[in-house]
Amino acid sequence: MKQKIVFLILIITFVLSACTKSETYTVSFNTQGGTEITEIVVESGAVIGFPEQTEKDAYIFDGWFTDTIYSKPYDFSEPVTKNITLYAKWLADSTIQINRMDLDAAQINISEDMILSSKIELPKTGEIHGSSITWISDDPGVITSGGIVLHPPMGSDSITVTLTAKLNYELESKNYDFELEVMPMNEINIIESTSLPFTNVTSEFEVFSGNLMTYYGENSSIPYVDVQEFLQLLDGFLHYEDLEFTYLNEIMTIAYEAEFDIEDEFGNVIDTEIESFLMTIDFDLNTVTVDRLGFFDYYVYETATEYGAGITYLDSYVEPGDSITFELTPYRFDLVIDNDKYLFPFHIANLLFTSGSYYNVYFNGNSYTGIYAFPDPSDTSGSTEDGIAFNTIKNSSYNGHDIPADLIVATYDMLAFTLDYFFGLKDERGIQTHYDLLKIYNNTMLNGTTRGLSDGIFRFVTKTMDDLHSSHHFPGYYEPKNFSIPLTNIAQVGASVRRWYETLWDVQEVLATTYPTNIDNLPPNYRIIDGGKTAVIYLDGFHTATVENPDGKDSNKYMRETLNSIFAESMSIENIVIDLSYNTGGNLGALLRVLGYMTEDPIEMSYMNPLDGSRVTYFANIDTVAYTEINWFFLTSKVTFSAANLMASIGQHMGFAAIIGTQSGGGASSITPVVLPDGSFFHMSSLNVLSYREGNEIDGYTYYSIEHGITPDYILEVEFVQSNAKIIEAIYQILD
Repeated sequence: MKQKIVFLILIITFVLSACTKSETYTVSFNTQGGTEITEIVVESGAVIGFPEQTEKDAYIFDGWFTDTIYSKPYDFSEPVTKNITLYAKWLADSTIQINRMDLDAAQINISEDMILSSKIELPKTGEIHGSSITWISDDPGVITSGGIVLHPPMGSDSITVTLTAKLNYELESKNYDFELEVMPMNEINIIESTSLPFTNVTSEFEVFSGNLMTYYGENSSIPYVDVQEFLQLLDGFLHYEDLEFTYLNEIMTIAYEAEFDIEDEFGNVIDTEIESFLMTIDFDLNTVTVDRLGFFDYYVYETATEYGAGITYLDSYVEPGDSITFELTPYRFDLVIDNDKYLFPFHIANLLFTSGSYYNVYFNGNSYTGIYAFPDPSDTSGSTEDGIAFNTIKNSSYNGHDIPADLIVATYDMLAFTLDYFFGLKDERGIQTHYDLLKIYNNTMLNGTTRGLSDGIFRFVTKTMDDLHSSHHFPGYYEPKNFSIPLTNIAQVGASVRRWYETLWDVQEVLATTYPTNIDNLPPNYRIIDGGKTAVIYLDGFHTATVENPDGKDSNKYMRETLNSIFAESMSIENIVIDLSYNTGGNLGALLRVLGYMTEDPIEMSYMNPLDGSRVTYFANIDTVAYTEINWFFLTSKVTFSAANLMASIGQHMGFAAIIGTQSGGGASSITPVVLPDGSFFHMSSLNVLSYREGNEIDGYTYYSIEHGITPDYILEVEFVQSNAKIIEAIYQILD
């Protein structure tokens, strides 16, 4: 019994103890950046007094709240019945914060010396109190928000620009205006020269390695070269020995004569004629004048690859164009005479003298490289000539470095210069100057960084130019060697290019449905339908085997072998359809050789030049026996582009082929590869605008661009381009 009594007493004692113990709660203080306050532990039901004072620099304390949006002030007379976190509310001490921004703003110093340079260093934070600073320019065409300065051209008045610095300190912000007078561009003062190596890496022209003296102005990254030395270096690409140079004070001229053989329809030379060409360079007026744009064509050697093999050009019809003067001053480029050297900005010299022929000299800051067409970024091993070219030109000591501000400006200006003079669609689109289009990219392209420049150029070429004959290849040599900007989304291109891709996908869907088991869902090279009376030949491009790859794709060989196979299989062939519905173009020499299988008449091919207003029509005899007894048809879609578009135009205009399908995709211009001063590489529609003409020699001719495609003789929607029944129906409708 004693043990039981003790146990009961212990239980009773424990229960009584538990019932009398009091609860405690914690009150925590979130000072929101103020000085810390120790948490308070109180018994349930107790009241806490006001805590010790918290302080926050440049703020005024405005009470404690139970929520972070400060909607419920805490009542310190209320008893504490749970754990609580209180939040300090602060009001900006405007006087202090604005005073500190004023002190930071007072330290911003933009001197007159800076406005003579290509960049103003605009601070991002205040020197004393660390205010954050953002900049806005009232004239980003002169000074961008990144501080890049686009000086007025030489001879212009200075321009006053207001830069607004928006300072933020804690909760306050304030704008501060700085009026800056931007001086016109100064003439270049050459102070440095160096000899840099040149290497030719294309087999299309035999140009020997050498060295080229390169000149630089004071505080400048823009390379200059002597015109005559530059052209002499390129002997083998051009007939240097035929060029005659004369110098008289500020005037330099380059003249040459070209001899043209006149051949009969059998390729026999029956006469020759000589034409003279003249360029006048005025180093005082900063201009380059050619008596005609043909000046840049006839001093160039033919390529090693015979793109014109089997083609004889007969007498041509020419409406000569006007002389053209290239004004350099509006684009901030300067021609310089220094110690009897007649110096050009290198990239302007390269653009004028070489790139119209597909040849370019690429400068990567360390050396010069002669390249042809389009170096291949995908060939990282350098196993092909194009791969070797890419790996050579993009391997620079400047890879990954910040690009100098004056080189950013020169790249921007040369892009405008190139497009204003050499973009074949400029007049058609009603563009006065491409500066008007480029300015929307000023805060990207001219933000002062390598990546901003690269991104801006890419976006401008792929979207704003909105031209299937314009394409961005790779960014410049200040980027890491293998850095690229991928084109992965349809939103990256312009509206016209987007519509073309949408049709391309439609055609691909038709091919995938019709030929699900074929490689890449492509049609066979040919198919015979209509009981052996009709053949359809699939032709997806125009190719010529090159010197580097003589066994490569060749359209002439393809057509010859395909036609032989067709007639070996069926001697009843009356109609042949060339399927161009998935053909995006190729080289014109290959196209002409393909056309040689269809007509014995000389092929008529016309061009317009929107810069000098010239018109020309060529007649070409093709060294091929034509199947003139065959009814020829071309099958087109919006995908049918460039050389394929020209094929449709020639066949329809000359009357030896009828067009079945939908309006072709257009693409009137050949393409021009362009290298910008930062090393960015792209191509664009050139001034050679393919056309057809109507009229006669008595009343004159009218030329029409084929940029917007060819209207078919018989409409066959895209969904039926691989339908044998629909193709046969179209043929007999046309022949009826």
